[in-house]
Amino acid sequence: MLATSQPLNILVVEDNQSDFVLFREYLKLSKLPTNNIFHAERLGEALQLLHEHQPDLIFLDLSLPDSDGINSFVRINEEAHHISIIVLSGLDDKQIALNTISLGAQDYLVKGEFDDKLLAKSIQYSIERKKILQKVVENFERYNTLIKATSDTIWDWDLRTNEVLWNEGITSIFGFDQRCIENTIEWHHQHIHTEDRERILQTIDECLKEGRDHWQEEYRYKSANGVYKFVYDRGYILKTEHNKPYRILGAMMDITERKKMQEELVRSQIETQKLITQVTIQTQEQERREIGRELHDNINQILATAKLCVDMALNEEDHRRELLSKSYENITKAINEIRALSKTLVPPSLGDIGLKEALIELIENLTVSPELTIRIKANDHHIENMSNNKKLIMYRIVQEQLNNILKHSGATEALIELKTMSNWLHLNIKDNGVGFDTRKKNRGIGLNNIISRVEMQNGKMEIISEPGKGCTLKIEIPG
Repeated sequence: MLATSQPLNILVVEDNQSDFVLFREYLKLSKLPTNNIFHAERLGEALQLLHEHQPDLIFLDLSLPDSDGINSFVRINEEAHHISIIVLSGLDDKQIALNTISLGAQDYLVKGEFDDKLLAKSIQYSIERKKILQKVVENFERYNTLIKATSDTIWDWDLRTNEVLWNEGITSIFGFDQRCIENTIEWHHQHIHTEDRERILQTIDECLKEGRDHWQEEYRYKSANGVYKFVYDRGYILKTEHNKPYRILGAMMDITERKKMQEELVRSQIETQKLITQVTIQTQEQERREIGRELHDNINQILATAKLCVDMALNEEDHRRELLSKSYENITKAINEIRALSKTLVPPSLGDIGLKEALIELIENLTVSPELTIRIKANDHHIENMSNNKKLIMYRIVQEQLNNILKHSGATEALIELKTMSNWLHLNIKDNGVGFDTRKKNRGIGLNNIISRVEMQNGKMEIISEPGKGCTLKIEIPG
C-alpha cells in the first residue's frame, strides 16, 4: 500500500479514448485510493490542467496530436519537475520511453502489457522514488549551500581511485588556478610542507587501519605563490556496510593569522617573564645595597660608638656611669633603627590592621620632608574585602611610588586614593611635583617594580605627567 492514506489526484495525458477507459478500469481494480482523475488529450490541455489542479501523479502518452516523442516528456517535466511522471508508450517507442527514465521519469508502462497489479506497483514505486529523489536533491542543495557559506577549503578523497575533488576554497584561499589543479592525492600531498608530510600521512594511515571515523591535524600547506599557510584540517571517513573505508570528506581551515597571534602571545609572555625576573633580581640587589648601607653607615656606627663607651667604662671607674649611660642610649637608638628598617622589609599585618591603617602607618614612618604633605582617601569599605595578597601588592606599589616622589618629584602635596568599581580595585597616586615627559623618561627600578606587580595581577597601569605639572599614577587590578 501507499505510504500515505491520502487519495491521489491523477492526471492522465492520453489522446486515445479506449486506452484511457482501459487505464481507468485497471486503476479501479488496483483499489488504490484516488480522488480525482483528470484527462487531457493534448499537451497544451495537460499543461493547463497541471497549473489548475497540481496533481500527485502524471501518466503521459508520448505520442500526442500537438507533441511527439521525447519532446512531450521534456515539456511537461519542465512544468512538473516535482511531480512523479510515468510514461505510457507503445511497442514502437519503447526505446524512447527508456530514454525518459534517464531524463527524470519515474517509470514507464507499455500499453497492452500491464494490468491492475503492475499498475498499482508502478504507482507505488514511482511516488516513493520521487520522494527519495526529492530528498536527495534537497540534501544536495543544502550541502552546496553549506559549502558556499563556509570559508573552509572542502575536499573529497575517493580512496578507491585516489581522486580528490575541491571546492572554490582551493582557489580563493590558496590561489590555485583551476587549470593548474590536479585531482589526485599525490598533487595534494606534494603541497604539504616536507617537514609535516610524513607525520600527516602516517596519522591518516593510522586512522584508516584503526577504523576510526574522524581525523584531524595541523600542518603547513603551500599556496600557489609558494608561501606556506598554517591549516587546521579534519576529515570524516565514510565506510561500506562491511566497515571498509572508501571515502574521506574533509575541510581545511586557514589558521595562519591565529598561529601568528599565538606565537606573538608566547613571545610576549616570555618577554614579560624575563622583565619580571630581571626586576626581581634588580629589586633584590637594590634592597641588599640599601640594607648594607643602612647597617654600615648608621646602625654599625651607633653600635661601634656604644662598644667604645663600654670599653672605656671598663677602664675608667670615674666616668663609668656616664659612659654606660651613653652606651645605653646608643644601643636603644640602634634597636629603634633596626625596628624602622625591619618595617620597610617585613610585610605589615594587613589582616589585623587593614590596608588603610597600614598605609597611614607607612606614611608616618617615612622620613618625610616638612614641605611635603601626604593625604590618603580610602573610605570604600569593599577595599578590606580583598585578599591579603592583593592588599600587600597595593601596599608595596604605594610604598614604591612614595619613595619615587620623595627622591625625584620635589612635590609639596601628594594624594593617595583607593576605591572599588565593578569588581576592580582602583589606586591613584597624585603629586604636584616637577613632573616629566613620559615619552622620554626611562623606567627606573622603582617604576619597573610597580609594572611587574601590576602585570602579575593582570592589571592596568597608566602614568599621566608633563614637565612642571606633577605626576598621576593610575592602577587598576581585578578584585
